[in-house]
Formats: sequence, structure tokens, C-alpha cells
Amino acid sequence: MKKRIGALLLSIALVFSLAACGQEEKPAGSSASTTASESKSGGKGYVIGFSNSYNGNSYRQAMEGYAKKAAEELKASGEVKELIFAESNQNNSTQVQQIQNFVMQGVDAIVIDPGSATALNGAIQEASDAGIPCIIINDGPVDSKADRCYQINFDTVAQMGALTDYVCKAIGGKGNIIELRGTAGSQFDAIAHKGVQEVLKKYPDVKVAAEVYTDWTGSKAQSELASVLPTLKQKINGVVTQGGDSYAAVQAFQSAGLDLPIIGGDNRGYFLKWWAKDAPKGYNTISVSSNPWDGATGVYTAVDILDGKDVPKEMIHPYGVVTADDVQKYANVKDEDIACPTYDRNWVRENIIKKK
Repeated sequence: MKKRIGALLLSIALVFSLAACGQEEKPAGSSASTTASESKSGGKGYVIGFSNSYNGNSYRQAMEGYAKKAAEELKASGEVKELIFAESNQNNSTQVQQIQNFVMQGVDAIVIDPGSATALNGAIQEASDAGIPCIIINDGPVDSKADRCYQINFDTVAQMGALTDYVCKAIGGKGNIIELRGTAGSQFDAIAHKGVQEVLKKYPDVKVAAEVYTDWTGSKAQSELASVLPTLKQKINGVVTQGGDSYAAVQAFQSAGLDLPIIGGDNRGYFLKWWAKDAPKGYNTISVSSNPWDGATGVYTAVDILDGKDVPKEMIHPYGVVTADDVQKYANVKDEDIACPTYDRNWVRENIIKKK
């Protein structure tokens, strides 16, 4: 669904609060385990599995952190007994096995950030057949038709469309851009790329000089750009990014001694601090990001499903936008913080679950 950027900015009237995402780093692919027992019976609280396809960047760690906070709140009320994490380090086979393990453990629900739109379908079906709801978040949708599959997705096409439209307009509707992509083969990357392509149809004089896969990390973005930039003969006027690597793009252009293009931001502290304090005078852009608070949304929604509440199969989670009018609020944020709105359980019920 495509929207004009003006409508998007109005529809996301944000009072941003910073997500304190500086959680302890843990190796990607690590997992916690416990035994799921005494969950649905006896009012002793639900056991919820959380299958994360990747936790090697600040966004995914923030997402897990918000899920933990929601679970702690629900533990205090007696609604949740345990939240169990399993991270598959971008290995679809591992994620399938971890979901199957959750089923064998007898968890009550599974929140899933999927690494693939199709590879998990069999495991999701197994969970559904066992009466275990699966709540897909963040990197969906998945193609599963399982009865107990619920999806909470971002309108990623609109999100990337807004960013791309801004950059194209800012460079005067003509010139060369670099598209920083995520992980090759991932569902989120494919959908985000579609959002970029759809907008570029309106700007035939804007050309993509290079597509660079960064895994949504600054370190890889910087190293990849360091290799790519010297090979490009054309001047780069703009950069669009899916997230996690905007400031790395700034560093790469500065290190190469090149003119700084219009770089779409990703709401990370690194980039927002630079934009607020160190960017050239009058440097304007826009910063857009998915919201890692959807980790909490997944936990809250899982409990409502288990409680028998009416929950739709497909839901949309809003994303976050920072403009030049907002950026000074983030002049002193921590590097790993993500500027995003945070909500509460009632907001999820009114704006995610009930909203049509």
C-alpha cells in the first residue's frame, strides 16, 4: 500500500521516547532453554517461546529487550510464567529446529521473527496442529496458511517508499543513488527493496549506481562501501538504507574524501547524533525505522490469543520517523539507542489488535 510521504508523516505523529538499547551483547545464535510446564493449566502463567532469526545487531537486541520487559510485566500479574529465547543466527534450518523444539517442550505460544517467508511454514504448521499459536513479527510476512498463525507486520513497502521518495525529491529528481540492503534472501530485504523500486518508477532520472548488502550492520556497510565507492565513476547524490548502517555510510563517504550525499537515516543513535551535531550546516534528510518495540507487541498479543480474545490474523505495526524538526531531541543519545515510540498493552489492543 503506497502512501504519500506527507500522509505518512501525519499518520505517524510521534512523541518519540528513546529505546535504551544498550543491552549486554550476547553471541548471535545463542539460545536460552527451560522446560515448559504447568502453563495453560492451573492459572500458573503461560510459557512463551521467542524464535529470533538473528540477534547480532542493536535493533534485534532492543526487540528482545522490549519482549523481556513485557514478559516481566505479565509475570508480575501471573499471566506469563516464562519467556524462552532461541536465536538461529540467520540459519533457517536451525530456526525450524528451534520452533519444533518449542512444540516438543509444550510451550503455549511462539513469537517468531522469521528468517524466511517460506522455510518455516512446516514448523509453523506443526505448532498450529498442536494448538500452539505462532505470532509473526518484524520480518514477516510468512506464507503460512496455518490456522494458528498470526502476523504483525510493518508496512515496509510504505516505510521504504517514504524514505526513497524523500531522497529522490531532495536530489531534484535526478542523479545516482546507492541502495543499502539487508541480508540477501531475507523476506524483509525483499519487501524493503520492493518499496524502493516502486518509488523509483516515478523518478526515471534517478539511477541506482550500486546495491550493497550490509546485514543491517554498520561494520559491514563501512567495509563494503570502502570497496564499492572507488569503483563508481558517477557521482553519488543519495543513499537509501533499510537500517543499521546510515552512519556507516557517512563515515565511508568521508573516509573516501567524497562529497556527502543525501543519506536517508535509520533512527540509530550514531546517525542522529551526527545529524544533530556534526552534519554540515543546513544538511536535511529524513530518518525512518521499523520499531523494535514490536517484540513487546508480540508478547502482549500472544497472551490475548491464549486468553481467547478476538485477534485478527493480520495486523500492521507503525514505524518511526525523525525529521529535521525533531532531530535536536536526539543530540545526546547513546550510540546504540534507537529513536522509536514506545507504548503499552492497552495501546496494542486499541491500535494493533482492534484497528482494521
